[in-house]
Amino acid sequence: MKAPICEVCLKTDDILCPADEKKLQEGIITELDVKIARLLYRLLGDVEVEFRKAVEAGDLVVIVVGKGDVPIVIGKGGKNIKTLVKELGKRVRVIEGLEASTVDDLKKLATDLFYPASVFGVNVVYRPGGEHAYKVLVLGREKKRLPEKPEILESVLSQITGKEVRIAFV
Repeated sequence: MKAPICEVCLKTDDILCPADEKKLQEGIITELDVKIARLLYRLLGDVEVEFRKAVEAGDLVVIVVGKGDVPIVIGKGGKNIKTLVKELGKRVRVIEGLEASTVDDLKKLATDLFYPASVFGVNVVYRPGGEHAYKVLVLGREKKRLPEKPEILESVLSQITGKEVRIAFV
């Protein structure tokens, strides 16, 4: 299993090696990343899966995994997800991570996260000083189908992409 912490730290439950402790102190990884990585390792063992990061907003935990790894993490009949929900006490979504930060990648990420609601499009909002943010467009009739409140989904997308993301209903 590929994770943001080393294999030794995946196998131990109480301490981190100096290198991973440094990553935690510098904010490269979070306590949630460590907790989820260890839970996934316990559930999946040495399966070829890439866990990239975990993001928490409200009562939702989003687990970002590598390309093609979503079904493996969910497990047969959703058994891994059920275990994660029980362990974390929150709702869990598993989505495929971004390779690059482009509009197309953000649209795919938002589509995965917003399911069963559909994404109409993504706009880039250019700001003075060269900064830019993203606006994810969702049809007004789809608002009821969003899996979570728009503010929480905006927070999750912003944390994953590192850019400001807003949802607009058209």
